[in-house]
Amino acid sequence: MRNALLILGILLFIAGPAAKIYHLDYANNYLIASALGLVMITAIGFVKKK
Repeated sequence: MRNALLILGILLFIAGPAAKIYHLDYANNYLIASALGLVMITAIGFVKKK
């Protein structure tokens, strides 16, 4: 589960800048999702494995 969340966070983090580069519709929403992905990656980095 942890790896799946990490992969999802990375994909969200990459999607925002890619949407801006390719001038997609609603690119600002993708940037918000990118920030959410960054928060997910950071949170997973600080939460210890059991």
